[in-house]
Amino acid sequence: MKKKSNKRFKFGLISLSVFLLFSIIWPALVPEPDIIPFLHDEHGRSIAMPPYPPSADFWFGTDREGVDILYALIKGAKYTLLFALAVSSLRLCLATVLGLLFRRSFSSPWMAGFLQAFTFMPQSLLAIIWLGPFILYELRSASPLGFTGTVVIQLLIVVWIGIPSLAKMVAETADHLYQLDFMESARTLGGTPWHIAKTHLFPHILPRLVILAGRQLVQVLTLILHLAIFHIFIGGTTIRSGQAHDQFSLYYTGTYEWAGLIGSSYQNLMTEPYIVFFPVLAYTLLILLVNITVKGFEQQAGGRLRSR
Repeated sequence: MKKKSNKRFKFGLISLSVFLLFSIIWPALVPEPDIIPFLHDEHGRSIAMPPYPPSADFWFGTDREGVDILYALIKGAKYTLLFALAVSSLRLCLATVLGLLFRRSFSSPWMAGFLQAFTFMPQSLLAIIWLGPFILYELRSASPLGFTGTVVIQLLIVVWIGIPSLAKMVAETADHLYQLDFMESARTLGGTPWHIAKTHLFPHILPRLVILAGRQLVQVLTLILHLAIFHIFIGGTTIRSGQAHDQFSLYYTGTYEWAGLIGSSYQNLMTEPYIVFFPVLAYTLLILLVNITVKGFEQQAGGRLRSR
């Protein structure tokens, strides 16, 4: 079982690393294909206009703007992965510090009751309420905050809404470890708080924190997808008029992050399903690889914890 878990963990980790590296290197070496507004036959007559279906020229087809979907998926993978990794890492670091420093406060009845609300309150709802005024403005232009400012605001809000429940989990885990017999023995023998934490707490809690980080990564990917359905995309949302007199609005992602590709094109599901199918397939594969990696590490870490 351990060898199988190791293989599963390594396969998922290597696959995710390849996705990330390929997304960084390929767009730097290969320029984005030009948008072709019309296709012509040998006589120069116009025979088609975007969106183009999958073909030898466009393997995954194009969207309604003529953007090559395959190139967009390759370019946007790094934004999806890096943003989710950044949010998960920041959540875990801040929640760990708060959970360990205020371990006793988190276990108090009033704090437990207060944090219980964050367990039932959908994180996507909180993110939509706080991000909407910054992202879903009515200007038909790029974000007035700029790419960096928009990403920073998104990071702060998406990180913050996940910290209370995660810090509570860290505090409960640490409180459980402090009640074990070997921790009581260490205190009886005169161990200082720092010595006990360094020698006994951190070696036992670290594998659990890594497992929590993996679960947070899946949760963040799901949250990003929920936000994208409401046209809140990583790096900002560009709003354009779909028809004259602003009868309709079209929403675009400038980074081509995968959730944004889904959120900006799911209306095409009945007319040009390939525009939605390939981003959904890529996003499903990404979550599957993350789950494989997390499950493999959980089984491997679980064996280590049971052997102690």
